[in-house]
Amino acid sequence: MPITRRTDYAVRMMYELAQLPPGTTLSIKDVSEVADIPESFGFTIAAFLVESSLVAATGFRNHLLSLARPAKEITMDEIIYACEPEFSLSTCVRDPLSCKRSSHCGVHAMWVSLDTIIIEHLRSMTLAEVAQNNSISADLLNSRAIARSVKSATC
Repeated sequence: MPITRRTDYAVRMMYELAQLPPGTTLSIKDVSEVADIPESFGFTIAAFLVESSLVAATGFRNHLLSLARPAKEITMDEIIYACEPEFSLSTCVRDPLSCKRSSHCGVHAMWVSLDTIIIEHLRSMTLAEVAQNNSISADLLNSRAIARSVKSATC
């Protein structure tokens, strides 16, 4: 089963926020733009990530975002599970009662094994490690964040 659009967008948003220097904020609009997320969906994703304690929101109407803790302390499985608490490749693993074969089926055991491998890999990977593969948007993000810092310092 593919990940949901919400999960994909949340991972992209977290990735882009991890590109920022520590203590810097960026507007939901700007993060959405560089992460190629429709702005209306960006507001929804941002609210969800704030509620999950992965992102902090400040400023007027809480539209300025930053990571709630350092990227090196956030693992990728946290982001996935925040969006999809029952993440699994197969319905029979997410809901064993949906399949009468789950208790004795080799296919079920295979899906459980694959889920375990994927989650262990995501748990071993931090957002900081993922963010080291910098996007072209990192320069844009930093310039907007710096411009915002300069603007707020002069107001």
